[in-house]
Amino acid sequence: MTFNADGIDTHKDFIRSKSAYLMAVSASWGGMMFGWTLGMIGGILPRQAFKRSFGIGDDPIASADIVGWIVVINQLGCFVGALMTAVLSDRCGRKKTLLLGGAIYVIGSTLQVTPKIFYTDAPKAALAYLNLTRAIAGIGVGLVSPVVPTYISESSPKHIRGRLTGMYQLFLVFGIAGSFWVNYGLFELYGDDPQKEALWQIAFGIQAIPGALLLYSMSYQHESPRWLAEQGRLDDMQHVLAKLRGTTENDPEGATEAYAIKKDVQSRTKLTLGEQAKEAGSSKRMLYRCSIPMIVMAFGQLTGINAMNYYSPTVFRQLGLSETAAGLFGTGIYGVVKIIVTIVALAMGVEQYGRKALLVWGGLGQATCMIFIGIYVLLHPHGEWDLMSYLAIASLYLYITFFSLGWSVASWAVMTECVPNHLRSLTMALGMVSMWSTTILVSKLTPIFLNKISWGTYFIFGVATLVAVLWAILLYPETGGYAIEDIHGLFEDVVKQSLHYNRYLLRRPPMRRGYTHLRENEEADSDGFEPTRASFDSATTVDRLL
Repeated sequence: MTFNADGIDTHKDFIRSKSAYLMAVSASWGGMMFGWTLGMIGGILPRQAFKRSFGIGDDPIASADIVGWIVVINQLGCFVGALMTAVLSDRCGRKKTLLLGGAIYVIGSTLQVTPKIFYTDAPKAALAYLNLTRAIAGIGVGLVSPVVPTYISESSPKHIRGRLTGMYQLFLVFGIAGSFWVNYGLFELYGDDPQKEALWQIAFGIQAIPGALLLYSMSYQHESPRWLAEQGRLDDMQHVLAKLRGTTENDPEGATEAYAIKKDVQSRTKLTLGEQAKEAGSSKRMLYRCSIPMIVMAFGQLTGINAMNYYSPTVFRQLGLSETAAGLFGTGIYGVVKIIVTIVALAMGVEQYGRKALLVWGGLGQATCMIFIGIYVLLHPHGEWDLMSYLAIASLYLYITFFSLGWSVASWAVMTECVPNHLRSLTMALGMVSMWSTTILVSKLTPIFLNKISWGTYFIFGVATLVAVLWAILLYPETGGYAIEDIHGLFEDVVKQSLHYNRYLLRRPPMRRGYTHLRENEEADSDGFEPTRASFDSATTVDRLL
């Protein structure tokens, strides 16, 4: 039996909050869109039918340039889509932006099936058409990727907000793993026959399914309650909160939450995009809070995770496995491990132990594994097989285990929780732009590094991960368990608050107390740490009092 942060049986909590879980599942199909896009293309590019259809020859330099653009053009579309959400998410709402992104993605994915229909005997024209459609699908993914965690975070009860936001990552890894097994099945069905265009056409067609599921499931969901409040629709906001919490509109705890949201909204003037940017830089404290989505997303990529996602078969070949075994171990089984560990982290980690502990210990585990693999590759430059080879392969699986326990699920919760409500659209868009920019950088540099400084690649990622851990220790105060409107109090003295929470890196935080209990016990912490007003306004806190 597992318990959430409030000491409630997780199963009973699931029954009580089933509407909130359904909301998170509905939006998280956008994560599967993201993951499927990342994973699917890697299994199509090497196929002879794909190369023949688009005139990709045997010249390694020319073909690498063509293949690189097929991958990057989609990421550039994601970059553009993420920028667009800074305006669309506030103006049109979270739900409509998700529906728009899903529709664009489905259109782009469907069109990727058709290049040879319109350009039967013109491979170059077909390739240009394919790149255009991949850019369109990328815009859809970019529109969805910042808004899904925003929508879930704004709609979730605070005691399970991290778990529900982290479901985005779970669906993402499902998408990566699912795309591999689809590609694997199509390869088993058609082989590597250059005449079998159906191999890549079916793969491109299937990738539209997560987008269709997003459109279907989100059509039944409500708008984010906090966005409704910003539009002055307070009755609608209270109705949605009650539905998501599984309570009535007169429930005392729900009324407290609704009042806090209303008070936060009424204390601020609605800002244009330019005014949001100005407000984000209005003070050093505000600038730092608004930078956290960019920081945490960049660190997540600099740990090397997408380098391992894209090039894991290459890495496994460096460790001494054959071509076929490297593909299976590097993508198929690798993806299954990510799914299992992510489920464990969501069910038993992100709420019970907090975001900070997962970031620190997960990062330390990742760095250790990367450095060990670097040492192995340094000592085995030609992929010689010996006892250490087994340890190196185990280290790669441990690496993804530590990532899935830490920086995978925790980072999505951190980026959505730390920023103010009225600046969330801008900061989330910038956070995803940071992620896509770093992803493009890592995906372009990794093959060069693997070729030029093989073992040094792993040391670079290991050191970068240690820097990320240092940031989490010194500059990230635990945000789990607080109402979104109350988190600002943690950033009054960010280093002091961050160091205060390091006491729980080696032990589980105590059960979180409720709103009434806190009101009845307004006293200093046992070590003399004076509680802030924000902590008293929270319905739950990570420490006894902070």
